[in-house]
Amino acid sequence: MRKSSRYAAYLPFVLVAVIGLVYHAGMKPMAGDDIFFRDATKDTTLWAYLTQRYLTWTSRVVSECVLVNVIQCPLLWRIIDFLLFATLPLLLSGLFGGGKMMNWCAAAAVLIFPFHDMGTAGWITTTVTHFWPFWGFFYVAWVIRKLALAEKIHPAAAVFAVPVAVVTGSHEQYAVIMTLLLVLSGVYLWKTHRKPGNAVLFWTLAVIDVVSLLVIALCPGNAGRNAVSIADLPVYATFGFGQKLYLGLLSIERVFIANADIVFFLVVLIWTWLVWEKTKDYRRTFLSALPLLILFGQTVLRTAYPGLSGLFVMPGEILEWSWSDLSTWIPMVYLAVTVAAMVYALYQLFGDDLFAFISVLLLVGCGFGAGMVLGFMATIYVSGERVYAPLYGILLAVTLSGICRQRSVWKEPAAVAVSGRKAEPAADAGVTAPDSKAPVPSAVFLTALTVVCCAVNVLFIVLSL
Repeated sequence: MRKSSRYAAYLPFVLVAVIGLVYHAGMKPMAGDDIFFRDATKDTTLWAYLTQRYLTWTSRVVSECVLVNVIQCPLLWRIIDFLLFATLPLLLSGLFGGGKMMNWCAAAAVLIFPFHDMGTAGWITTTVTHFWPFWGFFYVAWVIRKLALAEKIHPAAAVFAVPVAVVTGSHEQYAVIMTLLLVLSGVYLWKTHRKPGNAVLFWTLAVIDVVSLLVIALCPGNAGRNAVSIADLPVYATFGFGQKLYLGLLSIERVFIANADIVFFLVVLIWTWLVWEKTKDYRRTFLSALPLLILFGQTVLRTAYPGLSGLFVMPGEILEWSWSDLSTWIPMVYLAVTVAAMVYALYQLFGDDLFAFISVLLLVGCGFGAGMVLGFMATIYVSGERVYAPLYGILLAVTLSGICRQRSVWKEPAAVAVSGRKAEPAADAGVTAPDSKAPVPSAVFLTALTVVCCAVNVLFIVLSL
């Protein structure tokens, strides 16, 4: 019985692996940028190519070094990418305490992730430069957590963390997030008067991160790429700070709110539900649910009542606007209300631990900042939605953290109905209470909705391969 229960705990990982196998069997690489990187070193050496790219185009030379080598053997890429996809729920579950319930939550987080965005520039190119650092971010976070809690790390896992950190740090968004994780873990160690479980590994990761940030900051290719992009988009050169900031904020509002992003919908729905289960307070729950009301307006009301389209604006990939138009400001109001409500919900969920609240607030802020900074790049509408992968990852991670902190709300003690009076606990009725607990009805509904959303997302990805 125990053995079968232990096997059942791994069922969500098997499910993700099977779906990942379907994904990778249907992927068609060697399209888009894959062709360019396949032939990148045909007439030059690897070192000369990477030097030229760093001087004229990008700071992601480590990622591109991996890319131009892996792309020569698509089968190798397919195997590695499948293994990363299949092991991602293991990382997420381990990062947030593990257990049967967390295993399923981690699997759901992976299946709801918009993996179809990882093929927008060619499957090999996009996965190596975006999904692999995405996986690496969670691996490094898992290692940092173990170091901060002085938990044992297998020597192989510790050694593997070094190249993973190097590749992940090559991506500027993840390099900044890694910095935040290291700083937060350092503050935690200082606050608790503890030392990291492996000081050598901890400081090695810190050095890698600092070097990565320096490589990014000093890269002349970033300015060169921006100059080329501006040449293709001359109007961008006329934008000032305020206009670029507006573009970045508007892009976030468009992708996550106006387009009613399914991941964002589930995240704010789960946060709202957790607030209700924790507080049982209608006012607090309503304030936390404001993003859901905005999403409802963007979808149901705008569709059912076309006359409200002016109230629920659908921003496009715009390059000109008038500051005097109400339609210019309505998306900003929705974004401001959404962010304020999310901060309020986080306070309700994590506010009893000030350090935890500040940590998740900084992480979410870092995720939104990673999206907002895109407005300061002329390629804002070129890269597609794959650039929001860090924000997706942080939103999913914070959601799993909130679930982890409130495991008890998923189940409540079973009760035995007694004829003629109110239901009483099994023990009070003279019946031995079982160890298991009956699920909360609202949790059952939320679970069913999550399953449906994951199934729709998986089906969409399979059909788009």
